[in-house]
Amino acid sequence: MNVVWIFITQEKQAEREMQEKAYVLSQQMDAVWDFMVINQDVINYDADGDYNFKKLHCSLVGKSIGKLFGKKTGYTIRYTNFQPRNKADVPDEFELDALNLFAQDKSTAEFYKVTEYEGKEAFRYTVPMRIEENCLECHGEPAGEFDILGYPKEGWQTGDLAGAMSIVMPIDMYKSNIQSNVVKQVAYISLLTFLLVLIIFYAMSKLVTKPLNQLKGAMEHVRTGDLKVDLEGIEAQGEFRDLAEHFEVMTEELRNLYSGLENKVELRTQDLARAMDVLETQRIQLEAVNHRLQEDNQYKSDFLAIMSHELRTPLTSIIAFAEVLERGKNPKTEKEERIVQEIKGNSQVLLGMINNILEMARIEAGRKELVLEPIDLVDVINAVESVIGPLVEKKGISFSSIVYRDVPLILGDRDSLRRIVENLVSNAMKFTPNGGQIKVWVSYDQKYHEVLINVQDNGIGISKEDQPYIFEKFVQSDSSLHRQYNGSGLGLALTKELTELHGGWIQVESECGKGSLFTVGIPVNEGEGGTLDEDYVG
Repeated sequence: MNVVWIFITQEKQAEREMQEKAYVLSQQMDAVWDFMVINQDVINYDADGDYNFKKLHCSLVGKSIGKLFGKKTGYTIRYTNFQPRNKADVPDEFELDALNLFAQDKSTAEFYKVTEYEGKEAFRYTVPMRIEENCLECHGEPAGEFDILGYPKEGWQTGDLAGAMSIVMPIDMYKSNIQSNVVKQVAYISLLTFLLVLIIFYAMSKLVTKPLNQLKGAMEHVRTGDLKVDLEGIEAQGEFRDLAEHFEVMTEELRNLYSGLENKVELRTQDLARAMDVLETQRIQLEAVNHRLQEDNQYKSDFLAIMSHELRTPLTSIIAFAEVLERGKNPKTEKEERIVQEIKGNSQVLLGMINNILEMARIEAGRKELVLEPIDLVDVINAVESVIGPLVEKKGISFSSIVYRDVPLILGDRDSLRRIVENLVSNAMKFTPNGGQIKVWVSYDQKYHEVLINVQDNGIGISKEDQPYIFEKFVQSDSSLHRQYNGSGLGLALTKELTELHGGWIQVESECGKGSLFTVGIPVNEGEGGTLDEDYVG
């Protein structure tokens, strides 16, 4: 940008110089012209006073002096107008533009620019030439009359544009000077720039690069793990000196912190080691306790299985003897019949509880295996009715059952399915008051391919809070010591276990005071067929 600016400035300066020279030259030529006009009479009159026109007029002298000056300097001086008397003075394009400008605006005193002349670049300068009083003798009125040179007069008046003086100046020398000056300026600027770069490079190396390298070395030293850094002798000033001091303070604080952390880590490691020892001791103790619990649980399961089996034999005998007494031929009193019935009923209840305990013990011990066979649920419902019928009749409870005809045969364990239905009906009968109602119905869900066993009663119901826990072992909705309804709390838990062994599910819907509805879903395997021709109602 500086070189371009210098070049343009040099061009403008050269143009101003050439314009000044051309102006001075034009004034000198104009002075020659005026000199010839003033001394015309002196030149044309002889010493004896006779007039003798010697043809040494102003135009001829001006052109002659211009040619002589041009030969010595290389300049070209021309005189031209719109209708010159000499064909050599016909204006070219540049001179014609100047004449038009002078004709339109009398205040314009000069016209110049750099343009081509005879195939070369040159500075061209023109000034107007206007008619003065002395010019009227050859160019004034009357128009068409021949002057002393034999040319017809133009009929011009004072102040009219007579033509223009055109000066052509070669600019080769000026262009050479401009190029020389530009080269010198470029060389000077380049040298100055190079010196400045060297100074800046030295300053950057001394004040920036070297301190940064020292800081980099200190950081590499820290990266290896050695936090002991000494930057006291760093060759830095200003912000770099402050940065080095801050970095040194930071490493000192890190060293102190790291030392404290090592002590803390060592203490924490010791604490963790002691905690691990305590945990390991506790783990060993827990394993021992768990092993004992497993043994106790196995002992409990074995005990319950053995005791339940041993208790069933005498209970079965008691029930058999009670039935013998009941069917005896000797007439019995009402008290005797009531005693026999109580013995039989309580024995059956106790037998059911023992059977539940035995079944649960088998399941927990992993000894329960299902004997799968095609089952018609009508047979299961009939078996339950035969057992539960006398009991519901004694309590005056209305009992009804129905198996819909679209219910297919299912693959299951007959005794387990009977125990599921029997436990649900016994549970309903236990919590249903005298004169209540129990309904059992079996349907088929085609969407999920499940047989649904539903047992509904209108007994006391189960609260919302107790419903999530009723299928747990030894849990009843009323667990107080003085509860009204007796039982072991295993019936529903056993029912859930047996249902899940069949791959099914159980749920309850109940509301206090309005009864309960238990639903068991047993999946039907594809390929099992056979349905009732009509609904079975018991």
